[in-house]
Amino acid sequence: MGKTSEHLTSYLETLGLKPGASLEDVNTTYYTLIKKFPENPTEEEEARLQKVKHAYALLRRAYTPEERKPLQVLLDRRFLAPVVASLAAVLLVVLVVMNYSTIRLKMTHYESGAVLRLKNQDQPFGQVVGFEAMHRFPTGNPSPAYAIRLAGKDETVWISQRLVVNGMVPASSQ
Repeated sequence: MGKTSEHLTSYLETLGLKPGASLEDVNTTYYTLIKKFPENPTEEEEARLQKVKHAYALLRRAYTPEERKPLQVLLDRRFLAPVVASLAAVLLVVLVVMNYSTIRLKMTHYESGAVLRLKNQDQPFGQVVGFEAMHRFPTGNPSPAYAIRLAGKDETVWISQRLVVNGMVPASSQ
């Protein structure tokens, strides 16, 4: 720091500011300090008031705050907090959209006795008679499945939960 910047730093300290404060901070602090002085100051208060006025006058003319680097601007809480919150909200929406079928699968469950139909047909497909969280199909890995008694037949078939939830609806819905 040169001699001039050391003086400016001492003037900033007179106002109670740190180096790097903006001109807006200098103005705000000065006017706040001036309001705190009584109308009839003592000699000591008058000396302090003159020192504050002198510091402000010099800072107004000669002080140029350090340029903030772009990274400092990005990391500023006033800027960073809303950006992070917005990104988190967007990320949440994207995750929900990308996983909607899985979320829907976890949220939809048909109880025993529910009559289901295929989405593109009007007549009932069958009635739910059971559910197994880990049914063993002849091929593939165990997975959740519904036991469905076919409509008009005495035959029961096992259908994967994914097929039932994505391809069937309750028979009463259109």
